[in-house]
Amino acid sequence: MSLSPLIVVKVGGALLTDGNALRHVSESIARRRLRGERLLVVVSALRGVTDELERAATLALDARSGLELVRDVMDRLRRQHESVLSELPGRDAVRLRLQPVLDSIGGLLTGIRLTGELTPRTRDLVMCHGERLAAPLVAAGVLAAGADARDVTSEEAGLVASGTFRVGSCDLAATAPRLAALEHELHDRVVVLTGFYGVNAAGDVVLFGRGGSDYTAGVVAACLHARGLELWKDVPGFMTADPREVPGARLVSELSYEEACELGLYGARILHPRCLEPLRGLPVAVSVRPVADVDATGTLLVERRAAPSAPGVVALAARRGVAVVRVQGAAMVNEPGVAGRILSAMGEARINVDAVAASMTSLSFTIAASDAAGARHALRRLHERGEAGVEDVRVQEQAALLGVVGERVAGDPTLAGRLLARLGALGIDVHLVCHGPGDVSLSCAVPEADLRRALLALHEEFFPAGARPGRRRARSA
Repeated sequence: MSLSPLIVVKVGGALLTDGNALRHVSESIARRRLRGERLLVVVSALRGVTDELERAATLALDARSGLELVRDVMDRLRRQHESVLSELPGRDAVRLRLQPVLDSIGGLLTGIRLTGELTPRTRDLVMCHGERLAAPLVAAGVLAAGADARDVTSEEAGLVASGTFRVGSCDLAATAPRLAALEHELHDRVVVLTGFYGVNAAGDVVLFGRGGSDYTAGVVAACLHARGLELWKDVPGFMTADPREVPGARLVSELSYEEACELGLYGARILHPRCLEPLRGLPVAVSVRPVADVDATGTLLVERRAAPSAPGVVALAARRGVAVVRVQGAAMVNEPGVAGRILSAMGEARINVDAVAASMTSLSFTIAASDAAGARHALRRLHERGEAGVEDVRVQEQAALLGVVGERVAGDPTLAGRLLARLGALGIDVHLVCHGPGDVSLSCAVPEADLRRALLALHEEFFPAGARPGRRRARSA
């Protein structure tokens, strides 16, 4: 049969909830392969497994109850993966494939418990096992659906990692020739690859950060010169808002890379922003597709959309669990580099800062609510040392960050006014408003309890009945 150019498919663990879900995904892959398509499938760990592994590694440090806690975690992992493979015809053989991975997890957790030490290197090694468990399941499912398939780990495929543990990157120049060794095999079968991690020059596993399997898929598509990258999801594609918050949300047919990345940063969990990094400047057609019908395009992602005639909002996104930090001080007026020192203090405390707004005497920014105590401590130390003109620090917890995204929205002088007027009419406090680093986003922080009302009101404001978000234009493959 004649074979078409390579397509890289990313399958998230949220799509593999049980045996029926595995069968549906596997049959969709097999059907595409039997049509003549060459497919490389990148998989994530099953839903919740990465968190479970991280939690188990921490629990193992407890010398008194660690053994029992680790046993409980291992039992849950076995049951979860057993429920997914339960309907596979060759499930006994798959169990044999999974057992060494489970044994490896148990050995690592035992080592942590006995030594009382959990290093970043060991934590990454423990956490990568979720993908090592998922890949054999998908490969076995594809085989059962009638197409040849083989699972391959990141180290076998040659994904070379660099950078620090937990948030590493892939060395594309070193990885590309190693991945090229899979080209011949891809003519014969589907290759199912573990996402989320690579291996550095010292042979240590380095994670690519949360959402790192999306990034792996982008790396592979770039290195193997794939024609397309498809991200299979349990939603139709990017929506104008989270349909769980806004029932009237509609599908966005097309987004630019910048718009998609901004939506990801603001909380749309469709795609990790780093996924698109390796693809810039390359002719790879990227799409987000519903797993219910993977032949449907969903949302196309293009490096640049045709410039709209006027600025326009394409989607809203929001993230709960945010805290707003406000630093004030009259001395800040005459203090050069104030913002830099305050934000550097956050960096030294390993606290990620999202949105930032400043005036002559104050600096406001948003962080994860879980980092609120750490931010207070870091800023208190600045105040005690008499640095950065810090006189007063206020932290507003139980907030949410809401992003308004679209081409040139930051340059629209009316948009912020419309946003503030609509929220003000509802009596919703806005803690800060700021533009993103480019011209495609505007964000604000609101009380978390008011987020749903804010989203409903702004969706009505920017997407009135009959509006067409993300207008699609013709595009060559």
